Amino acid sequence: MGRPDVLVVGAGSAGLAAAVAAARRGADVLLVERYGFVGGLATFGLINLLLTLDDGCGTQVVAGLCQEIVDRLDQRGDARAPESREWGSTDAAAVEHWRGWGLIWGAPPDVVRYSVAFDPEAFCDVAIDLLRAAGVRLRLHSWCAHAYAPDGRIAAVVLESKRGREVVQPRVVIDASGDGDVMVAAGAPFASVTIPPHLWFRIGGLDAHNGVGFRTTAPGRVLVPWGPLARRVDPTDPDDLTAAELECRDQVRDAMARIHEAHPGAWLDDIAKMIGITESRRLVGDYVLEKSDGDRRFADAIARTGHWTRREVVFDVPYRTLTTRAVRNLLVSGRCISTSRYVHQATKEIPAAIATGEAAGAAGALAPDGDVHNVDVDALRRDLAAGGAIV
Repeated sequence: MGRPDVLVVGAGSAGLAAAVAAARRGADVLLVERYGFVGGLATFGLINLLLTLDDGCGTQVVAGLCQEIVDRLDQRGDARAPESREWGSTDAAAVEHWRGWGLIWGAPPDVVRYSVAFDPEAFCDVAIDLLRAAGVRLRLHSWCAHAYAPDGRIAAVVLESKRGREVVQPRVVIDASGDGDVMVAAGAPFASVTIPPHLWFRIGGLDAHNGVGFRTTAPGRVLVPWGPLARRVDPTDPDDLTAAELECRDQVRDAMARIHEAHPGAWLDDIAKMIGITESRRLVGDYVLEKSDGDRRFADAIARTGHWTRREVVFDVPYRTLTTRAVRNLLVSGRCISTSRYVHQATKEIPAAIATGEAAGAAGALAPDGDVHNVDVDALRRDLAAGGAIV
């Protein structure tokens, strides 16, 4: 298929950010996605909440491309978020208002945070506009079948589609697949867990949320965060995942029947087309970000993030959590970066995934010889900051 400067596998929030960031810096970028849409859980997974862009105390810690997406959604009227003057407020009325939008999480005391509710179709449109404007070549309906790295460098990535098998020979590969498909195929070390999945859905016909789910940007529509399933699932086992899909859907139908009984005017709008898998494989990279690293500053930080259920803690994300010595031209972004399970709860969220994706894309474009360990990290940090990212 070609020899792009940067191949990004996975067009979820991390992947689209990586592709846009690399292309804006002049790289020839190919973005590959197995589904027929972009945005991943943020769009067709109906996880329509950006949790969170702040530290829980009124200070923004995620900006850059994530803020640009929020601004574009807001210009369309497809985002709802507290004003900056409300961030950190414990005012009961403000807390209850934003709770109705799904933006209040964690243990008491409850605090208004800079989190955002948005429309998933609008997010998809904004993402496509960004990709087109940056000049990214997008290939949907194609699966990463394998990656060949015979000498510690990915020489070829094999894609599978209805056309058959095709090969891409990129200079740099960014794994934004969520499940670490490329890093595993290339021989990078990783950890893996099983989790109970979710399956969110939306209801129409309710003038207000009436205690059922969260308000949305569309009048009369409510988002219901159903889950988790009462068992753990191996997201990398297709048989287990298939069974979980069916179990989740059956339970959503039961939940909808109960809602309809209490609210006869309500009707099922749609069920997420992606099961809510938020963790599976994680890279064991050049650095593993741990709980004890909270509020620690790193000289090679390329992103920052708060924690959506905990306040007063901010994690610097070192560049080394995106890299592994096992594969010289591979960067990992999104939910499979190198962290402990505790820190993963912060870095898996959409704003953090966009931030690490943006950093990976910029690094991929700046890698002088394709070896991501030769990137000038100080120059990378300056470049990201110049684009509005908080590092």
